[in-house]
Amino acid sequence: MNDIIIKNPVQKARFEILYNENKDCISNDLELLIKNVILIFKRHSNNEELIVLALIYWLLYFSIIEKNHEIITKKDLENLKILKNSFKLETKWEFKSFLDEVLVMDKDLFLLKTIIKYNILSFEKKFINIVPNLNNYYKSIWYLIPYLTYIESPFLSFFQDVYFKKIYPHKFEKTRKYYIEKISKVEFPWEHMFTIVNNIWELMTESEVIWKTKVRRKTYFSIYNKLVRKKWAWVLDTIWIRLVFWTIDDLKIFAWNFENRYVYIDKKDYINNPKENGYRSLHYKYISPYRDTQILVEIQIRTLEMDKEISDTNSISHFSYTVKQNKWHKIFKEIHAGYNYINKKLHRETSENQN
Repeated sequence: MNDIIIKNPVQKARFEILYNENKDCISNDLELLIKNVILIFKRHSNNEELIVLALIYWLLYFSIIEKNHEIITKKDLENLKILKNSFKLETKWEFKSFLDEVLVMDKDLFLLKTIIKYNILSFEKKFINIVPNLNNYYKSIWYLIPYLTYIESPFLSFFQDVYFKKIYPHKFEKTRKYYIEKISKVEFPWEHMFTIVNNIWELMTESEVIWKTKVRRKTYFSIYNKLVRKKWAWVLDTIWIRLVFWTIDDLKIFAWNFENRYVYIDKKDYINNPKENGYRSLHYKYISPYRDTQILVEIQIRTLEMDKEISDTNSISHFSYTVKQNKWHKIFKEIHAGYNYINKKLHRETSENQN
């Protein structure tokens, strides 16, 4: 743990005291779990107080320290109580109370909670046995998927597929087999995704533009929903890239180079022709050859101003688009229940703030 850098001297001292006092009681597996939680959390937040809380959480969970330890502050105890209550409501399947807890939770604390759950599931064979009422623990994320969609959580894709697999195993397996047979002929060409991204990066460098990027593959959950809507017709697009530019001039330079270098099969210009709800972006679909098959890539490009507009405007957000287009199949009752509950609460809070 010595390679974990904590800049705040107070939090650094707390962390080092806790770890050095108890390192002989921490197994290799538990140390890896704690470290993974912290490393992922650091990637998304600068809240070093919660880095210490992550260590405290696991030391308490495995009874290595007591709650009256001198390092544990009153604020730590309050946050620990919130985390404990949230997990308890999940496993007891009290979903409305659980969502209420989540919706008022500090964003960094919710992030930590999500990462803890993410890592328990990633370490499934070693640590999943610590969870009581496991089926409810799997199920509870369905209520959270609308909220994870709403906040554009980086963990959304992981949870979509984990819970699709656990709660609907037959549908998951049917989708996976269809995907392998019809689309990629391999489980997933990860190395090809790196090739696609690297090629885009090279074009960006040649274009000399300032940008940021986001890449994801379609989850089996997303593929299933689309297959059902399309009556199990072939779903081609499995890799999705979003490029966000600082200026419209940067965007135009890249678009010109892209159209001259890539063979695209579809273009939708929502910049010159915005959607009715105000959505602006430029979309392309192009085929990327892979071994003896082809991968369809969707690329969205927009400016930072357009991206912020989409995030800030409820009517054109990804969350609203997903619901409006019926992206979630009706069999996922928990997701729709979660959406209805969250949407009503958010609408009520918006109305109260306006008044």
